[in-house]
Amino acid sequence: MTGAIFPLTFASGEVRLLAGLAIGFLFGFALERGGFGNARKLAAQFYFYDMTVFKVMFTAILVAMVGIFTLAGAGVVDLAMLWINPTFVWAQAVGGFLLGVGFIMSGLCPGTAVVSTASGRYDGFVALAGIFVGTAVFAVAVGWFPQLEWLYETGGAVSILPEFLNIPVPVLVLLLVLGAGAAFIGAEKVERLFRGKYAPIELAPRDTRRTPRIKFALAGSLVMVTVVSLAWRPAAADRSPIGMSPVEPLALAEAIIAHDPNLLLLDMRSDRTGDVTIPGAFAVDDSTALPVLASVTPATRVVLIDAAGLRTEAPGMWPRRLTYRYLRGGADAWQAEVMTAAEPLGTDAASRELTERQHQMAAFFSGAAVSAGAVAPPPPVVMPSGGAKKKRAGGC
Repeated sequence: MTGAIFPLTFASGEVRLLAGLAIGFLFGFALERGGFGNARKLAAQFYFYDMTVFKVMFTAILVAMVGIFTLAGAGVVDLAMLWINPTFVWAQAVGGFLLGVGFIMSGLCPGTAVVSTASGRYDGFVALAGIFVGTAVFAVAVGWFPQLEWLYETGGAVSILPEFLNIPVPVLVLLLVLGAGAAFIGAEKVERLFRGKYAPIELAPRDTRRTPRIKFALAGSLVMVTVVSLAWRPAAADRSPIGMSPVEPLALAEAIIAHDPNLLLLDMRSDRTGDVTIPGAFAVDDSTALPVLASVTPATRVVLIDAAGLRTEAPGMWPRRLTYRYLRGGADAWQAEVMTAAEPLGTDAASRELTERQHQMAAFFSGAAVSAGAVAPPPPVVMPSGGAKKKRAGGC
């Protein structure tokens, strides 16, 4: 297992953003070519004579659903690492109703409003402007009316259909695919019944002799994939805890000062009310750390920080492609060895230089360096030549 979805490992955050931009462009282009930038075509489904929107969106949902669960069954996708929107039942019911009303009135949803605007249609621009105005009005009104705030915050638990209906995932997927086939046949009969009452919409697809065979071939392919996934019994994913080696507080401080691009700090402390803070550390727990870990490259070294350095294993559900370390002594050791000026350990030159280095680090991380006018990090220690050289602490 290389991550949540194996192809989504990017070299950097910038490449990830560019990939999202390219995928979004292609998605919008496909919508526009399918006529989804035309409000008349989208509104036609509410008059039952052009069900293209229903068929296209339902097909996309089916393909994504079958693909995700089949890859999960093959051990390629880890569903535990996929973030699912929390379910706010009442807020989503009210919001869905209002979205449907707006969809009928404008003939556009938020995504197709962007496509319509990019196509140069004025109604798309008006619909898109209405989305921003409505969002701004709600953001202001939610602070004025307690009922809106209650509606906004009620719920929040993650709820998915297999758990809600208590049905095994492959069985539910198969039922939905079969139900979709019946729904598509019914939608086309409804189209033929109402199409004679209205003029055809531009870009409406025309059926050919091969159309029914192609549709049944696609539906049959989805059914076959689902049946195969029902019989697939892959090896269980390794969920055993991940062992970690320690990293010294001073070595971690050196890596932070050097702005190590492959360093990720996770502050796992449940109580962070004290004065100990480590620059750049993400305050997370076992579950909220997953989206952060899924977004980094395999070269990333993750350092876990707890109160006293007692946590020496990472959760088994975390990505195993990364290197995990824990801060020796935790936040307490960071406070004692990095934030506090050290007493001299000896009178030789190496001990004096190490003590001076610790003093510089304490001043830098505590903010004393700023008040003293130092604007750059302290220089690394240069060990004197001759004699036995004292070995530096291992890198992070």
